[in-house]
Amino acid sequence: MKHHMINDSQHGFLPQRSCLTNLLDFLDYVHRNVGKGEDVDTIYLDFQKAFDKVPHKRLLVKLRGYGFGDEN
Repeated sequence: MKHHMINDSQHGFLPQRSCLTNLLDFLDYVHRNVGKGEDVDTIYLDFQKAFDKVPHKRLLVKLRGYGFGDEN
């Protein structure tokens, strides 16, 4: 990826990745660590409407500032 701004653990909207692949990665992580006797903490966040509340014009300005949208 050109800008390297998306972490490898991101799944939701990338090719060959989905909410299911994210869940499978997470379950694998939990299984491995609990199997080693380690604690696993989980925090659930609901971002369903988060992007509906972002001022889109402001977001586009920020993205252009990072070089997205440039035709260079």
